[in-house]
Amino acid sequence: MICHCQPAIIVTDLFCQQKAFNTLMNQADTEKGEIGRAGRVMAGGTLLSRILGLVRNQLLSHYFGAGFASDAFIAAFTIPNALRRLFGEGALTPAFVSIFTRELQKNDPRAAESFVSNCFWWLSLCVGFLCLLGILLSPWLVALYVPHFQEIEGKFELSVQLTRFLFPFLLFISWAALFMGVLNSLKSFAIPALGPAVLNLCVISLFPLAFWLLSADSELGIFVFSGAILVGVILQVVVFVPKLLQFRLWPRLQFNWRDPRVFSLGLILVPSLLSMGIYQLNIIVNRIFASDIPGAVSHLFYADLLIELPVSLIATSMSVAALPSLTRLYIAGDRTSLAQTFSFSTSLNLSLALPAMTGLILLATPLLSTIFYTGRFEMSDLEVSSHCLFFYSLGLPFFCLMRSLLPMYFAMKDTKTPAWIALFALFVNAVLAWYLSKRMGAPGIALATSASSFANCGLLCIILMKRFPDFLWGEILKTAFIASVFSLIMAVCLWQAQEVLEWTAVFNQKGIRLDKFVLVLTLVGLGAAVYLSQIFVFPQQALARFLRRRPQN
Repeated sequence: MICHCQPAIIVTDLFCQQKAFNTLMNQADTEKGEIGRAGRVMAGGTLLSRILGLVRNQLLSHYFGAGFASDAFIAAFTIPNALRRLFGEGALTPAFVSIFTRELQKNDPRAAESFVSNCFWWLSLCVGFLCLLGILLSPWLVALYVPHFQEIEGKFELSVQLTRFLFPFLLFISWAALFMGVLNSLKSFAIPALGPAVLNLCVISLFPLAFWLLSADSELGIFVFSGAILVGVILQVVVFVPKLLQFRLWPRLQFNWRDPRVFSLGLILVPSLLSMGIYQLNIIVNRIFASDIPGAVSHLFYADLLIELPVSLIATSMSVAALPSLTRLYIAGDRTSLAQTFSFSTSLNLSLALPAMTGLILLATPLLSTIFYTGRFEMSDLEVSSHCLFFYSLGLPFFCLMRSLLPMYFAMKDTKTPAWIALFALFVNAVLAWYLSKRMGAPGIALATSASSFANCGLLCIILMKRFPDFLWGEILKTAFIASVFSLIMAVCLWQAQEVLEWTAVFNQKGIRLDKFVLVLTLVGLGAAVYLSQIFVFPQQALARFLRRRPQN
């Protein structure tokens, strides 16, 4: 047909097609650049927060070890913290962002402000009622998920008292999660990223001073620690106020309880709550089996703290940064840019998760010894916690990859599929945790968690591949292969470094020691240098583009 057209028309048509194609490519590059910049901001804030969080929990291990008081605190904090994942950043924030991003595209500031206000008051009513209910039902809740605490005199009663004391944490952290969703939708990521750091800094500064002034014993001391957390979460909410006032989105006193947009949010949120609720049930299931093993609750907790560092730094930061972009592109129907943006965020996630897994496996004991091996934290605690961290680390890539896959489902407003998959993963976790805890103790529970995450991640990925066969899955697999090869090279180098530096003797010494920190930083730096050498070999990979801080054509 082209041979019958005039040359001018052909040239014009080709020019328009090329211009349209370039526009699509530029849009994809713009979104990738925004995700990269937002990801760096989120990662920087999260890194600071997690470092302070480790210091906070270092205080917990130093003053209370892995014994009576720490087990009671961890058990008590589990319920409000688990509900925070439901009504906080776990389910509420992604669902809110997907609706609020659409609302912002209407360019109606008053409508956006009223939506935020109505969401705030609905959230306050629901979570406030839940807090009151939780305080009243604390004895039954504690008996449900740590039943074996009743066998130890005073441990169950202390856990109940701490649960009641800590439940208001849920209301404040839910407000913080809503405000985080507002600012993330407006592409303001710094304050949300730094908010948790305020909480941790407050605990670090207040707790030792109050502990000393009160001359507290273990039981009073753990209440002082809990009180510092409550003060910290209140300050975390306060830091959002100036930015929300700047955007004129601070909640008003007016409340339209019939707002249809809030009900739309609820329709998305209910399956998402189910999905995240199942994930939190995994934690409670693990606590049930761990409560039968002396010290296991604390051992799993300390190992999980180090796993949460890369998960938050890599996966959570990238998923929070990617969700607004993926939602905008999905609404626009721009599958080309959507595929490229999803491929970039997922590839970057894998590029960082695989070496993190390798490093945590090889450096489990050095890291735990450097941070927690002091005070009442004994060598036996170090050994068991190291084994738990090893098995948690095996699931790290799957923990991170899930955070890349879920934003696509949220962008499609499909929260039912992840919920059903999470239900299956819960069954896998419960069966394996029961079986492996009998044979391996606390490390078996960690292995069960990793195995169930593999099942969850695999099913999410398979379904997404069927829905979007035209996505750049080959590029993602290529990235995973390159990351695996360089992670293996990094592992060999770290293993050789162990032989040369003879680090075992250093990390077997108790106490917070400078030589431990220097050696850990040296090993981490060596591993990072070896792994990052790939950017010179593969300059077009997602990691290389991310580090160059500019989108590439």
